[in-house]
Amino acid sequence: MDKKKKIKKSGVLNLNSQIIKQQSEHYDSYLKIRENPRYKKVRHFILNHFDKKAKVLDIGCADGDFSEKLIKLGFKCYGLETEKEAIKESTSKGIIVKKGSFLEKFPFEDNYFDIVFAGEVIEHTVNDTGFLNETNRVLKKNGMLILTTPNLVSLGNRLLMLFGKLPRFAYSEFHYRVYNEKNIIEKIKNAGFKINKVESSYILISTFFNRTLGLFGERLGTFFPKLGEHLIIYAKKR
Repeated sequence: MDKKKKIKKSGVLNLNSQIIKQQSEHYDSYLKIRENPRYKKVRHFILNHFDKKAKVLDIGCADGDFSEKLIKLGFKCYGLETEKEAIKESTSKGIIVKKGSFLEKFPFEDNYFDIVFAGEVIEHTVNDTGFLNETNRVLKKNGMLILTTPNLVSLGNRLLMLFGKLPRFAYSEFHYRVYNEKNIIEKIKNAGFKINKVESSYILISTFFNRTLGLFGERLGTFFPKLGEHLIIYAKKR
């Protein structure tokens, strides 16, 4: 390896370690999103479209709350996580967890999973193309990538920015990428996927905040993803 390549590789590794450290400092905030409507919608989709023998990879599985519910229904779930305590807790729930970062090559073999779930992950990457290529590599042919990410131009964010305020969810000190429906779909297609379905978590309000109004907001999010707070994309490996 020549000197320039060594310097470049060293710089990438240093940047990745800084990002991992920053994400570790905000780990507790990831645990506050249990029963968020985007996760309920994703589980509903999996239950209605996949056999319970399907192998699921949960990227950035945290304490395993999302996958634990699938395991109880009969699915075999794997996780990728950097936090020691999270690995310990998710392993205790029956998830097969490998220590590793989604910023690097995944420690899994090619063509192994039926489903790769990346919930609120891609916005934390610097090289989102490399990340999507890795999800493609570990998926079986016709396997499904299920990805969620904040929508920069949700109706809520449009109203906030109209009054000079920063967008919520999409803007964060530890988010390095922002997306709308068009640009995230284009990136996913370029990584070797065919879009199967697009929806969003909710528009303006969810059951996380108010049960009655939230049901309406979540319903709207299913039919009008461009305006929803979090995009949910289902894409099949070609």
